[in-house]
Amino acid sequence: MVLDGPGVLLQSAEGPKSAALLAGAQFFAIGWVVLNQFRDHLGLEVGARSGLVAKGYLGAALFIVLSGFLVCRRYERLRSANLFDYGDFLWRRFSFAYPLHLTILLGLAGFAGEAIHHASFGWRDLPANLLLVQAWGALRTDSWNFPSWLISAEWFAYLVFPLTAWVALRGLRRASFAVAASIAIFILMFLLSARAGILFTDMTTRIGALQTVPAFLLGAALWRLGRERAPASSAAAILALTALVWIVAAATWRFSDLVIWPAFAPLVFGLAHIRAVDGQRPLRYLGQLSIAMMLIYLPVDIAYFRVARFAFGTPKGAEAWLIWSGVFPAIVLAAVVAHHGLQRPLWLWLQVHRPFDRRAKLGDPT
Repeated sequence: MVLDGPGVLLQSAEGPKSAALLAGAQFFAIGWVVLNQFRDHLGLEVGARSGLVAKGYLGAALFIVLSGFLVCRRYERLRSANLFDYGDFLWRRFSFAYPLHLTILLGLAGFAGEAIHHASFGWRDLPANLLLVQAWGALRTDSWNFPSWLISAEWFAYLVFPLTAWVALRGLRRASFAVAASIAIFILMFLLSARAGILFTDMTTRIGALQTVPAFLLGAALWRLGRERAPASSAAAILALTALVWIVAAATWRFSDLVIWPAFAPLVFGLAHIRAVDGQRPLRYLGQLSIAMMLIYLPVDIAYFRVARFAFGTPKGAEAWLIWSGVFPAIVLAAVVAHHGLQRPLWLWLQVHRPFDRRAKLGDPT
């Protein structure tokens, strides 16, 4: 038996025991996305200089694979203790991300009267953002706090999670078949999107929710695979390191996403089975910050570079690089403030005032 969250005793499950490395990996996956978003700032053309920066959009897909694994892990542990409640599951995830999303939207609306980016703040696009369907094909272009497409896509994944869980955990005879099916679905969707002139792995507002179909399924399938065939910790570390080296090298050399995305499978699988991890609490904390960092980086982007232009005009050379690199600590600091000042307090309040009677107290939703 294991104590999970504030005073709830759950049955231990076979397979991966620790989620600390996976939670920490979510933070760095979002960091990769943020790095990509600043690739053209200050005329430095960092994306043109570095393939690793240019491929940063893949961090969103990695985040979704990790999320699929962690959600399936939590689902299986609760189901084995007869504590899983789907309504509670949806409420907890909605209440963790949406209040911060709504607050940032209202803040941006206060600036919408100014010419921040004009068309990016069209009032006709606001309802889709408020309803969290901006990544479901409801919009044709990015608008408002466009990084929130990721929580819109994840919300879609949560709504179809019962189907995903059935396919990954029970619908296919073996876990290896589920993993292979996930990769096959990704390849098919990637090639079909390419025929339409769309890069599937960089779909955001343009039906970015479709990215969650193979990615969330892959994460769930990897959880099942770990229960059936758990590797030794040393082998898992070698597997994760090899996958990471390949991902970094392939991204740096600008290889096709068709040979990068599948490497998320051994990376996540390996990380999930490295059991002897020191400093788990910091890693879990970084995971908790990942959603706040994704949601807050656009307002920080607007404010930070406005101040930089006011103070330094048009920076060049080393000064430009110094200002560019300074935005990343600013984003992390803003995420910490948003998490502790708004996101977590509201989430705790909403757990007490939620519309569901059956309450499985699971601890943090991450």
